[in-house]
Amino acid sequence: MFRAFIFTGLLSLFFGPALAKPQVYNFDYSASKIIFTYDFNGESVKGKFPKFEGDLLLDFQNVGNSKINVSINTASAQGGFIFATSALRGPKVLFAKKFPVIIFKSQSASLKNGVALIKGQITVRDVTRPITLTARFFNLAGKDPKDRDDLAIRISGAINRHDFGASGYRDMVGETLAINIMAQIKRR
Repeated sequence: MFRAFIFTGLLSLFFGPALAKPQVYNFDYSASKIIFTYDFNGESVKGKFPKFEGDLLLDFQNVGNSKINVSINTASAQGGFIFATSALRGPKVLFAKKFPVIIFKSQSASLKNGVALIKGQITVRDVTRPITLTARFFNLAGKDPKDRDDLAIRISGAINRHDFGASGYRDMVGETLAINIMAQIKRR
C-alpha cells in the first residue's frame, strides 16, 4: 500500500502549478492507517488504531491556511499482542469506556526544509496538550506529479503518555509513543 507511492518532493507539491484556493480532501480509510510504536520491556512494539475519522483542508499556495483534524476511536486500539490490547483499552491507559476518542486539531502549519510542520492540540483522556507533527506528501505510483486529486500523506510525531494520565504499567511500558499516520487522501 504505502510502499507503492513515489516521492515527488513536498516542494513541488506546494510550489508547483497552483490550485486557486484551499482544497478539501477525504481520507481513503481502506488505504490508511494510524500506527504507534512504544517500548515494552526493552523491545519496540507496534500497535494501531484501525478506526478514525478526519478532514483535511490543504492550501498548496499558502501552507498556513491548511487544517487537519483527526478523531481516533480508542476502543479500536490494538496494542500489538492480546494482553497489551486489553491493557491499552483499560482504565490504566486509554480508559476507552470513559474516553472514547483521541482528538487532534491543527492550529497552524508551516513549511521548513521541505517538510510541513503542523502545530496543534491533542486531547487524550480529556487532557489537552500542544503537539507538533511533521507531514510529507507523495504522489501515488503512476500518477502525474502535477496531479493533486489523489495523494498520500505521512504524518508523524510523538507524545509522552504520562502527560495525559495514561500512566499504567510504568514498570513495563515506556513513556513515549511515536505516532505515524500513513494515509491516502482524495480531493473532494
